[in-house]
Amino acid sequence: MNRTYFLAASTAFILWSVTPAPAAPKPESQATEAKVMFQQIDEWSADVAESAFRLSEMAKNNRDPESHLEGLTVMREDINRIGSELQSLDTMRDALSAWEVKALDQTLPLMHQAADNAEKAIQTFNSDRPWLWASSYVDDTAQVFKETDQVASILRDYLKLAKTREKEERLEHSLGQASGF
Repeated sequence: MNRTYFLAASTAFILWSVTPAPAAPKPESQATEAKVMFQQIDEWSADVAESAFRLSEMAKNNRDPESHLEGLTVMREDINRIGSELQSLDTMRDALSAWEVKALDQTLPLMHQAADNAEKAIQTFNSDRPWLWASSYVDDTAQVFKETDQVASILRDYLKLAKTREKEERLEHSLGQASGF
């Protein structure tokens, strides 16, 4: 695990979260791009949550520490990918719709916390492998689960709302054309 990258990602999450949030209309291609990015973050967050939950349970059951390596790798890689996507979204902040800015503002602090807790879990794994079940590793991975599961839930809800609003706008448009408005 590259400790420096996690720390840099954590610092970047803090910096991203203090950017002002004006929302302006955006071109269709950016709208689609941002939506796809949020969908990907939703999927990766769910993957991280699943991995973190399994890691916590494995530690509670005193499973062989080496069996944790794959889950820790997935957790690290997905958190780093999420951080990269969030950074990209943050650079597009001025072009994001209102719901996208809200989703970004809600997910940034949660992913920052998840990155911090993942780093703690990895440090504990590296220093206390034989005693994971009795260390902070169980709590740290449980926190990563909680935070990333919440990110996935938030994004899933915002994406559903956006889809419903798009459908509503299409219906209003078709009704407006049918009635001559």
